[in-house]
This record gives sequence, structure tokens and C-alpha cells, in this order.
Amino acid sequence: MSRPPPSLLVIVPGDWTTVPEGVKELERYLSDKCGGTLVIQSTPAALRCPLVLPVGVWAPGTWLMVRKTIELMLIPRAFFSLGWMEEVT
Repeated sequence: MSRPPPSLLVIVPGDWTTVPEGVKELERYLSDKCGGTLVIQSTPAALRCPLVLPVGVWAPGTWLMVRKTIELMLIPRAFFSLGWMEEVT
């Protein structure tokens, strides 16, 4: 029986912008660190930020090891929103 490889599902709000270079960096990181892949889905739902979900079979401890780097460094480089500007004005 084949196990599904580790994958990261990122659900991005429709009003957010994708940065191609940041997405490539995230894909490279996933591939190098855990042999994982990236799946990006857009949603019209009102989310405050992209929703990051690990799917598939991850080696024990792998998600915990890479989660902080992904959520704090790589996601902000790959996706952004200017919605905060509306709150300021």
C-alpha cells in the first residue's frame, strides 16, 4: 500500500496577493526539508490570513520541526494583503 507523501495545503483568501518568488522558496523548502509538495487553493471566504494545513503522511516530528519557519517566515514572503490599509484610513 502506498502512503501519500507529505504535502502542505495553503488556503489563501481571495483578496490576498501571491508572490511567485516566495511561493517557489516555500516549494523548495518543503521539498528539501521533508520531500513535501505544496498545494495552493484560493477561497472567497473572509479569512484574516492564509490557512496552513499539513496533509498526507509526515515523518514523525517533521511537521513540528518545519512549522515555525513555514508560518513565520515563508508564508509572509509568499502571500500578502493590503487589507490593513483599509483599517488605517
